[in-house]
Amino acid sequence: MPFFVILIGFVFLLYAMSRFMQQSHSGKLNRLMRYGFAVILGFLAFLILIRGNIPVGSILGFLSYLSAQGSLWNIFGGSADKKRRNPRASLPPMSRSEALEILGLSGNPGQSEIRAAHHKMMLKFHPDQGGSDYFATKLNQARDLLL
Repeated sequence: MPFFVILIGFVFLLYAMSRFMQQSHSGKLNRLMRYGFAVILGFLAFLILIRGNIPVGSILGFLSYLSAQGSLWNIFGGSADKKRRNPRASLPPMSRSEALEILGLSGNPGQSEIRAAHHKMMLKFHPDQGGSDYFATKLNQARDLLL
């Protein structure tokens, strides 16, 4: 019985920490928490392996690895929620001059110039190419504003 209470508390702790990390916009804090939790889990896995409980130690070691990779927080934080939300809804309104600056344009560009600049920037900074979701969203917002 105490094992189940500890397990439920552990799962709740993981869930609460993943929610906190999703709301935090500090990359350093998220990285610190991920690696700190990975070290704690790794240490516990080592202690349990020394005591001879190989299955539990292996599971804790695997959770430690997932924590260091960041996958553990996506599992418990519900990353599907993040994808369903409209990322532009949380961005502040953009001015025309800011949109021109983001796309690397000046003056009064035509539709074809705007589309070409957007395409060129997206090829470099798309999240599938190693860019950030935030910058891709800003690029789309700039294109929509100018068009």
